[in-house]
Amino acid sequence: MKKIKNLFLSILLLCTTQSFSQVTIGEFTIFEQNHEFKATEPNEKGEYDLWIYALPLDATVSKGGINIKYKKIQEFVTSLREAKNKYNEWTTTAKENSVTDLSKKLDIKLPKVTGFFYYGDIHFDFNVKPYFLYTISEKASKTSYALIMYTGKLQASDNQYIDSDSFVFAFYSEEEIDEFINLFDRKLVDEKFSDKKGKEDLFK
Repeated sequence: MKKIKNLFLSILLLCTTQSFSQVTIGEFTIFEQNHEFKATEPNEKGEYDLWIYALPLDATVSKGGINIKYKKIQEFVTSLREAKNKYNEWTTTAKENSVTDLSKKLDIKLPKVTGFFYYGDIHFDFNVKPYFLYTISEKASKTSYALIMYTGKLQASDNQYIDSDSFVFAFYSEEEIDEFINLFDRKLVDEKFSDKKGKEDLFK
């Protein structure tokens, strides 16, 4: 039991350390609010983590989002592209059939990721299973077609009494989805840390 506890504390310490070594490589917008898209410095194998901040649905949480490990990044992007294609397909169908009210979950699997949120200190949920929802709504005679990605409720791994409502990523056009997908480009990470190293090398 003691070994398990020590292992858990080591994992938690590692995640906390990584969370403070993030560098912003881009931003995206959700409901007119900018959210940061961050990455950790690539290790000797060229691997890095992504830390993507999202919109909290919980008013008691200051910020948070998802952490994607390097080995799951490509799978995550593949799922996003599948969701974009389905978004385009369903939006075309909705317009052709004058559908103005709909909420339907997409049958597209996203990889399991780590969720994080700040409630005082940072807390982690290592078992987050994001999902997509497609919605159509009409307001003031204007119809909106949205692809929304939810994290689902987050439960702090270090305290059973601390949790957070879902975080969301919302996209209202193919262009917005593409802009988000483009942030996963490996070149952004390499360029950011190459520039960072170049500046540091000036002061040896």
